[in-house]
Amino acid sequence: MSTAQPTQGNRQGRMQRVAAGNDAFGYDRHARNQALRMANGVAVIILGFSLGSFLALLPERSNTDLQEVVHGLDRLIGLMTKDLVELPAVQHHPETFIVEVLGVLVGYVILKHMRQDADDYRSAFRRIEPFYTAGQRRRSKLAWAAFDIIGIAMAVLVPFLMSLLPAGVPDALVAGVNRLALAGGVWCIVYGTMLGMRTDLFRYNFHALRQENVYELGLRESDSLRETRLGEKRLCDLSDSITHVGIMIGVIGALALYFLPTMRTAYFWVPIVVTVVVTMLLQWAVMSYAKRTYEPDFDADGAVAGALA
Repeated sequence: MSTAQPTQGNRQGRMQRVAAGNDAFGYDRHARNQALRMANGVAVIILGFSLGSFLALLPERSNTDLQEVVHGLDRLIGLMTKDLVELPAVQHHPETFIVEVLGVLVGYVILKHMRQDADDYRSAFRRIEPFYTAGQRRRSKLAWAAFDIIGIAMAVLVPFLMSLLPAGVPDALVAGVNRLALAGGVWCIVYGTMLGMRTDLFRYNFHALRQENVYELGLRESDSLRETRLGEKRLCDLSDSITHVGIMIGVIGALALYFLPTMRTAYFWVPIVVTVVVTMLLQWAVMSYAKRTYEPDFDADGAVAGALA
């Protein structure tokens, strides 16, 4: 084939070599950075609530400026919800509410930039063929399991130990320590999960289809391959819709359990955890169906073993 007219295969080959390499634009480094950003963003949000609990240990005091901010938010929320919602226990510790809001905002910014960086990378590298070895994928799964075990242990054992403390320990201290352990546990689980899933390159390709224009998809490919890409694209859009619905349900449920007086509980985060787990299971089911239906042999018999590295 003449080199004067670069083909789509040659272009993908160049992209593959960049992705498999260890340079600044390599896929593995990108995936590790994404795992770290996701874990940091989620943990920062929980840390905000943990610090807010610790600040509730400070002596109650009157601060006119902060009280005005809190009363203004109270009035605004009341106008929007006809007084169904009230700010929890911030009248005596307004700094608690402010720290919690800051934690949510900082975490949101981290997650937003992470999502934007992921979209940019997928726009540049629409498809990556397997290059991880079987050993690399096996070690990745072991690391995933280890991080999950550590995270679950932190999130479960620390609250159990705190429950054994004698009566009289301030509730704010117990809540602060429990949420601090939860932040650490969630960080481990999120980081380990994303670190483990990075070697599943079909998953990357499947989600990268979100960046494809459905009207241009597969124009330079055969009819059968075009049908494959279009079918995967439809399932990718379905998976993306499941994600957005899950996020909305989880956030609304958590806010209801945190702000509504008749539903308020220290376990306001449970709806987020439940919806995340359910959403991930549904996404896995959709993606597995896409792989079985359209590309069952994508990574059969292991990876390419770094042939393009």
